Amino acid sequence: MRGKSYYGFTLIELLVVVAIIGIISAIGVIAYSGYKTSTEKKAAENSLRSIYLAQQEYKASIGNYYNAGCCTSSSTSNLVRNLFGDVDNLSKQEFYFGNTVSGDTFTLTARKKNNTCTITLTDKNIFNDSQC
Repeated sequence: MRGKSYYGFTLIELLVVVAIIGIISAIGVIAYSGYKTSTEKKAAENSLRSIYLAQQEYKASIGNYYNAGCCTSSSTSNLVRNLFGDVDNLSKQEFYFGNTVSGDTFTLTARKKNNTCTITLTDKNIFNDSQC
């Protein structure tokens, strides 16, 4: 007499497959989060470069640098209004933008909205970042 033959997977085999899928997806989530942070930082640096060029144009036409204050939603909208003619590409980002002017020098700052990451660009075209 032959025993019954069962087809399919055992519970242990299914649990092993589920555990492997869980490990792979955890690694993917961590990698995605790193890419997202890096992309947001690069976007902020590119925006600072645009503001830098707009500051140079502003000084050439007005005679001094524009001073918006630092790193709030109102300083970001002031930069958009006065340097970019209300063409808003800054407020949609994860950073607040601003600048400080002292005589013939200025520092542009991007501060992340929900943490302490700060990126600065000086009038000498030098980037610094802290806690990013």
